[in-house]
Amino acid sequence: MNFSREWAQYPQKIIIPSYTTLQDIFSQAFAAEDKRLSTIIESIPSSISDELAALIHRKDGITALNIIRADQKDFQYTAVKTEIDKAQRIEKLYVFTKAFIPSLNLAKNAVRYYADLAEQYAASRLRRLNKPQQMLHALCFIYHRYQQIMDNLIISFCYRIRTIIDAGKVYASTEQMEHSSKVVTDFPKLAKFLKWFPARSLNLTQEEQNAIAYGILPKEQFSVLAKFLDGESFDKKAALWEYYGKSSRIFSLYLRPIFLTVTFEYIKKNSHISSLMDVLKSHYASGKSPSELEICDDLGLTVPKSMVQYLKQKPTDTHLDPYLFEFYVYQKIYHEIDRGRLYCNDSVSYCDIDTDLIDDSLVDDAETIAAEFGYPKIPIYCDQRLDEALQELNDAWIRTTDNIQENKNPGFNIRKTRTGQQRWSLLYDSSEKLDNAFFKSLPKAEIANIVMFVGDRIGMWNSFTHMKDRYTKRKNPLPLVINACLLSEAFGFGALKMADMSDLELSQLRSIREDFVRVDTLCAANDIVSNHIHSLPIFKQWNLMSEKVLADADGQKFTTTDSTIQSRYSKKYLGKGRGISLYTLLANHVAVNAKNIGLNEYEGHSLYDMIYNNKTDIDIHMVTGDNHSLNKLNFIALDSIDVDYVPSIKNVREAADDLYAAQPLDYDTGILKPRGTINVERIRSQRRGVMRVLLSLIMQENTQSNIIRKLNSHARYARLKAALFEYNAIFKSTHILNLIDDMELRKAIRIARNRTEAYHQLQSNIRKTYNGIFRGKRIVENRVSAHAARLVANCIIAYNSMILNFVYEKLTDLRHSRRLIRLRPLRAFIAPKGAYQSRSY
Repeated sequence: MNFSREWAQYPQKIIIPSYTTLQDIFSQAFAAEDKRLSTIIESIPSSISDELAALIHRKDGITALNIIRADQKDFQYTAVKTEIDKAQRIEKLYVFTKAFIPSLNLAKNAVRYYADLAEQYAASRLRRLNKPQQMLHALCFIYHRYQQIMDNLIISFCYRIRTIIDAGKVYASTEQMEHSSKVVTDFPKLAKFLKWFPARSLNLTQEEQNAIAYGILPKEQFSVLAKFLDGESFDKKAALWEYYGKSSRIFSLYLRPIFLTVTFEYIKKNSHISSLMDVLKSHYASGKSPSELEICDDLGLTVPKSMVQYLKQKPTDTHLDPYLFEFYVYQKIYHEIDRGRLYCNDSVSYCDIDTDLIDDSLVDDAETIAAEFGYPKIPIYCDQRLDEALQELNDAWIRTTDNIQENKNPGFNIRKTRTGQQRWSLLYDSSEKLDNAFFKSLPKAEIANIVMFVGDRIGMWNSFTHMKDRYTKRKNPLPLVINACLLSEAFGFGALKMADMSDLELSQLRSIREDFVRVDTLCAANDIVSNHIHSLPIFKQWNLMSEKVLADADGQKFTTTDSTIQSRYSKKYLGKGRGISLYTLLANHVAVNAKNIGLNEYEGHSLYDMIYNNKTDIDIHMVTGDNHSLNKLNFIALDSIDVDYVPSIKNVREAADDLYAAQPLDYDTGILKPRGTINVERIRSQRRGVMRVLLSLIMQENTQSNIIRKLNSHARYARLKAALFEYNAIFKSTHILNLIDDMELRKAIRIARNRTEAYHQLQSNIRKTYNGIFRGKRIVENRVSAHAARLVANCIIAYNSMILNFVYEKLTDLRHSRRLIRLRPLRAFIAPKGAYQSRSY
C-alpha cells in the first residue's frame, strides 16, 4: 500500500509540543551528550590528565593557565622568549589534543566555544567544574592556544627579518653615498698625481717616488678610482651582506629560537629550501655552536654560485661564513612564507591554503551546498553568471560612451589643456545642508540614562547571559550593574574608577564583568539594538539607493597603553605611539558589525568577513569603502553572496586607464579607451577552482579573511588566481564606468562615507572620556572595550532614531516628513563629560 497517497487524503496538522516537553527533550539530549563526552574524556591517559589538571590548579603564585593565555606583548627578546617557553611547555599536550579532539566529534564552533570559556574564565572558576568538564575545556584551550602561539612566533620571525633587511638597505645606501663622496673628494688628488707623474724627477729612488705618490693620493684609493674609471659601480649587495654579518647577535637571540620551535613544511618534498633548513636545524638542535657549522660545496646544498662570494668572509675561504649562511636560509624562509609555499599547519594564519579551502570532492555537491546556504549563484558562476557579467560590462561601455558623446552626462567635464590635449574630470552634485535646529531644541541627556532607557525598552539586557549556562544562581544580573560595566568599558577607565564614581561595590562590578560582559554577549546586544532600529519605519527612509541598503566599512585608529602583538606603530596615524584599528561596518547609521585589527593588517582582507558574518536583520545589498577596501578579489567574492561592491575610487581618472572590455569595441570610444579585453577562456578553464574558493568562503568559520589574504598575496595556484583576478576585472571595470556615468551613485557613495565619518566622531567622543586610549593588557580585553563602545554608540543612535521615528509617524505632510528624514540620528545631543558623574546613577 502506498502510505504517502493514503496520508495525503487527510489534512496535515502540526502540534507544537508543550514547554515542559521541550525542556525534557533538551535535558535528555544534554545529559546524553554530556555522558558521551565524559566517557571519551575518561579514556585520556593518566599522564596527560595530570598535566591538564596542573594547568588550572594553583600550587604557588599564578596558575599555569594564566601564564599560557597571556598575550605576547611585543617583539622584544623577553616577549619572544616567553612565547617560545609557552610553546615548548604545552607542545606535548598539543600533539595529544591534535589527535584526540577529532574523536570527540564536536563542531568547530563547539571546540572554539570551550576554548573561549577557558580563555576568559578565571582558573578558580574552572576548578569548580567536574573533572570531565575541566579536561574538555583544557583540551580545547590547548589546541587553540598552541596554534595562536605559532602564529605569534611566525609574525615575530617575519618582523625581525623585515627589520634587518630594511636596516641593511639603509646601511648599504649610506655606504654607497660615502663611497661616492670619497671618489669625488679624491678627484683633485688624482689630477694632481697625473700632473706630477710625467714631470717627476728621474733621480728619485723607487721608495722616494712611492712616498711622494702615496702622499698625493692614498694607496687604497688607487684601486677605487681605477674601478670607477673602468665603469665598475659600488657593490651595494656586498655592503648589504656586510651588514647582515654584523647582525649575527640578532640571529641568535630572535630568529634561531623561533626557527627551532616552529615546524615549517614546504609544498614540495625534497626541495632545496627543505635541505637547507634541515642542515641548519639539525646542527643547532644538537647544541652545536655556529663555529662548528662548516658549509662547503661537498655537502651538495643548492646555493647559487652568484651568492657564494657574498656568503664568505674572504674570497679565499673554503667554507661559507656560518652566520651569513644562517641568514641566507632565514631570508629564503621569509620569502617562501610570504608567497605561501612554506607554511606551518600548526598555526591559524600561516597554515597551508589547502587546509583553508574545502575538500575538492565537495565541489561536486556545489548545487546542494549553495542552495543550503542560500547562494544559488555559485554553481553557475563560470557559466550563466559569467555571461551576465560580461553583458553588464558591455552595456556599461555603450551607455557611458554614448552619454559622453551626446552630452547626456552632466557630471562629465571635458577641457583642453594648453598643449591641445583633452582632460576630463567628474563633477559631484552638492548635498543639501542639514537642518540641526530640531536637535538644538531638545534637552541634553546623560549617556547612562540613554543606555538604560534603550535597554529597558527593547529587552537588550536579556542578551547578557552567564558564561555558564547551568548550575548558576545569578541568571539575570541587575541592568543597573550591567550598564555600569558597559560604560566603564566603553569609556575606558575600568571597574575601579566606576566604583569610586558610583554607589556600586567594586566586587559586584568585577563579578558581573567577568560573568556577563564578554565579546559574544556584547555582539548579541548590538544585534538587538540594530534590529530595533531596522524595525522603525523611518529606517527605510535613510536608504540611499531606492530599496537597497548601502553600507560602508572603514577603520578608525586608536592608541593603546599596553603592548600586545596586535598593537603596532604607525607614524601616519599615531606618530610615535602604537595602537589598533577599529574596523566598522555601518548601514544606514547603524554599526552592524566591527572587529579589531592591527595597523599592519589590510582592511580590504576583512571586508567579506564583516559582511558575511553580519548577524543583524539588516540585509546589506551594496557596500562601499575607501581605497583600503580594494583588492583583486573583493568584487567577485561579494558578488557571489549577492552584495554589490561599489568602492569610492580616490582618482577615477587614473582608474579609468585600467578599464577592460568584454569584447573588442568596433567603434571610437573617444576619451575612454579599454586597456584590453577580458580573457574569458582563462576564467572558464578554472571553473572548478573558482567554485571551490567561493564555497570555502561560505562554509569556513572565521577564516574568510585568511583565504582572501592568501589568494591576494601568495604565489600558490597561479592559474586559479589569474582566473579570479580576470573575473574581478569585469566587475571593477563595470563599476568605474558606472561611477563615470551616474552622478547619483557617486553622491550616494559620498553620503555613505560621510555617515561613517560621523560615526567615527561619535565613537571618538565616547573614547575621549579616557583620552581615546585602549588600556587592555590582552587582545580580548581591547575587543570587549571596542564592542562596548559600539554598543553605547548604537544606543545613542537608537535613542535619536526613536525620537525621529515618533515625529515622522505623527507628521502627515509629505514635505515636512522629507525634511525630517534628512536629519541624522548620529547628531547626538548628549553631554559626554557629565554623563557618568551622578553617584546615584
